[in-house]
Amino acid sequence: MARRHWLVLLSAALAVAFVMAGRVPAGSALRAVDVDLLLVLFALLTTIEILRASGYLELAVASTLSLFPRTRPFGLALIILSGALASLVTNDVALFVLVPFTIIAGRFSEFDVEDAVILEIIAANLVGCLTPLGNPQNLFVFHRSAWSAGHFIGVMAPFAAWNLAGLLAVMFLFRRSRPMATAGIELPQRSPAAGIAGAVCFAAVVLEIARVTLAWEAAVCALIAGTLFLRRRILSIDYSIVPLFFFTFIIVEGLRSMHVYRAGANLYAASIALSQVVSNVPATVLLSPMAAGRWRELLYGVDAAGCGTIIASLANLLGWRIYVRESGRDPHFFRRLMLLNFVFLAWAAAGGWLLLR
Repeated sequence: MARRHWLVLLSAALAVAFVMAGRVPAGSALRAVDVDLLLVLFALLTTIEILRASGYLELAVASTLSLFPRTRPFGLALIILSGALASLVTNDVALFVLVPFTIIAGRFSEFDVEDAVILEIIAANLVGCLTPLGNPQNLFVFHRSAWSAGHFIGVMAPFAAWNLAGLLAVMFLFRRSRPMATAGIELPQRSPAAGIAGAVCFAAVVLEIARVTLAWEAAVCALIAGTLFLRRRILSIDYSIVPLFFFTFIIVEGLRSMHVYRAGANLYAASIALSQVVSNVPATVLLSPMAAGRWRELLYGVDAAGCGTIIASLANLLGWRIYVRESGRDPHFFRRLMLLNFVFLAWAAAGGWLLLR
């Protein structure tokens, strides 16, 4: 448990240290926390689990991918679907749905599962970043920047398109296309009521993003629906990103009191480098005091930095764990994942640099 949530425990220790040392008074610590963001994250995580429990996410994926008779179009569809799904329900959930499906499909055809899963992980990070819902750091920047959803997508569209172009190009360097055997994939039982409840909760989150409704309304809606349709399963949802943000807000306030931020620093390079060490979510919050008027610089940096080390994005770690759990093997997967991750870190970083010029 401690190994799994080491980042949350470390951030908690640092936050407590700042408060105990008097760097951040208790009142200032509470004012530093963005409660609306925490409520929306809770609502989003709960909503996604309701949709997964309904069985309709898996049905949508299976229905889409069954249209492809050959391995190369199938692989291309997986990459595009990974990025598209991540942009709607976060990169973590996209991998929870797609990676097991890909592994099962590989048992029924001559399909390069290892490369497909690696490119799905990369696509979830680098293409899913198109929207505020694509990953937690995007949602944080969206709230802090006060941008509209349309403006946010407009800023991220060239960056996501650059990354998608690189992914599609790499697909043609892998094995030649082969016929796909019909994969008899067993889908989970579907619950229409849970599907409707999940859709309503997701609409509430989207309306909050559009600034039509309030964050607490989305959170209450998700809590009620989660209690009804998930029951005890709601307690097994990984909400660790919520306390991680909570403690990081306090850490940022402590660092601000120490005057460690410099307005002239290279925010783009700093965001890429720091993300490789502490992951891109806390890096975003830590660097946010430097980002006033420079949100695009920060966004491109932390989203490009989703590739690189295994902890640069929690989606990397999650994708690797799902692959090992579902396939039962990892002789070369980790090394290949890291190799391609650093290749795409260079590609995404170059694209962000060109777009920022």
